[in-house]
Amino acid sequence: MRNLSLQEIHEQCLNTTQKIIQGFGWGSIVVSALSQTDKNYLHKESDNAVLNWRWGMEHYHGSANDDGILDISLKSTKANDPGALHAAIICKYDARREEFAICMLENLITDEHSALTGNVFIIALVYSTIFCSMMELEDVVIENLLEEIKPRY
Repeated sequence: MRNLSLQEIHEQCLNTTQKIIQGFGWGSIVVSALSQTDKNYLHKESDNAVLNWRWGMEHYHGSANDDGILDISLKSTKANDPGALHAAIICKYDARREEFAICMLENLITDEHSALTGNVFIIALVYSTIFCSMMELEDVVIENLLEEIKPRY
């Protein structure tokens, strides 16, 4: 798979993650890359978030091919606003170190139970497993795990 660009690998991982979580019965969850609208929301308006997404969007900015940034948008079609960003995952691949890390993730829906409740971390691990398999990596690094927000994963 190393003959594919990192962006192409990211897209394949997103598609495969979508298929796998549908197999889990989580068909109401839509997996994609963060849109520019999603990124703007995280940078400016994510008032209901615990994590500092403004910092995250500034620190983990860029593209898959140029910077190794692998961003994931999760949306629930059954949520009150199905078009809004409901959860975000930011991963990074460091080609020099051959290291993959889950950098940030959070379920942004705090006022309702959804298919994302308790499953964002599982989805991040599914994606990570696929990516690391394609890149022949053995480890997933989880950066700055915060105990107090584990229930929101």
